[in-house]
Order: sequence, then C-alpha cells, then structure tokens
Amino acid sequence: MIAPGADAPDADAKLTTVGFAEPLVLSATEIDRQSFRTDTFIPKRLKIPSIDVNAFIQPVGKDRLDRMDTPTETDEVGWYRYGAKAGATGNVVLSGHLDDLSGPAIFANLGDLRLGESVTLQRGKKAIAYEVVSVERYRLEDVPLASIFAATQAERLQLITCAGPYDPEYGYRDRIVVTAIAKS
Repeated sequence: MIAPGADAPDADAKLTTVGFAEPLVLSATEIDRQSFRTDTFIPKRLKIPSIDVNAFIQPVGKDRLDRMDTPTETDEVGWYRYGAKAGATGNVVLSGHLDDLSGPAIFANLGDLRLGESVTLQRGKKAIAYEVVSVERYRLEDVPLASIFAATQAERLQLITCAGPYDPEYGYRDRIVVTAIAKS
C-alpha cells in the first residue's frame, strides 16, 4: 500500500533485501530441556512377546558411511541415540540383525509381526507400550529414511532389520520396517 501523497515505486528500482539470521540449532541437552514429559528414558530392554524377543538395547550412532550403526552383538538391539527417547515425541529407532553365520539373530522373525501386536520398551521400572501399525518390506534403495528418522509429532517406534536375498559383496537387498505408535 502506498502512503497518501507518495510517488509510486519505480518498477526498475532495486528493492532492499533483508538478511536472515542463521538457523538456531539446538543441542540434545537443549532439546531435552524443552520436553514437557518427565517419563522419557533411554530404553534398555525391548520385549516383543509374539516373536519371542526379550533383548538388551545398546545405544548406537553412525557407521563410517554415515548410516545408522547396528549393535555389535546379534542377540542385542541398537537404539539410535540421535533419535527420540522412549516415551518422547518423535521416532525411537531400533535396529537388529536378521542372522549371522551361526543362524537366526534377534530380529529373524520381525517380519512376522501383525498389526495391533504389542512392543514394549523398558528401563528399570519405567515402561512404554507401543502398538504395531505397519509392517513393510522395502528394497534397500526405496526405504523411506525421511519418515523413519525425521521429526514427528507422534510418539513412534521404528524397528528395522535386513531381509531378502543376500549378496556377499553388497549384503541384504531388502529391509523390513515395523512402525508402532505409543499406546495412550
């Protein structure tokens, strides 16, 4: 809107630009301070009774290729420490092995989970129950990484393992991704 008595701006005149401040990046400690929930925790045990899983959880980061790392032991599950804590808003991401040279590993039957089944994360007396809402199998190049690792307003649990044919040079071709939502 032009003020009364002012000339209209020249179409060829340069408009002044305004610089934007650098985005504020919060550290994990600062993000934790913003949480309104007091019952969040780093999970230590995963229980999935329907597929006979009762496993210790170890924190994992990223591997040398900047991907989510996997647990060192095939009977343990890895919690992605850059993701959400149990009970927090966001994606709690856990990975586990399908097998090893001696046979089936902790997530050998992950693809057998059914919708509505219960998955529980625990640490001491604290526990959060989740309900399975999706069991999907993807080709490695089609895994929806953004929805697995991105921020969300839901309290979600993502469980990931390998599947499909094994290639000695490239590993397993597919991934199984189970999504569960925190029960109210």
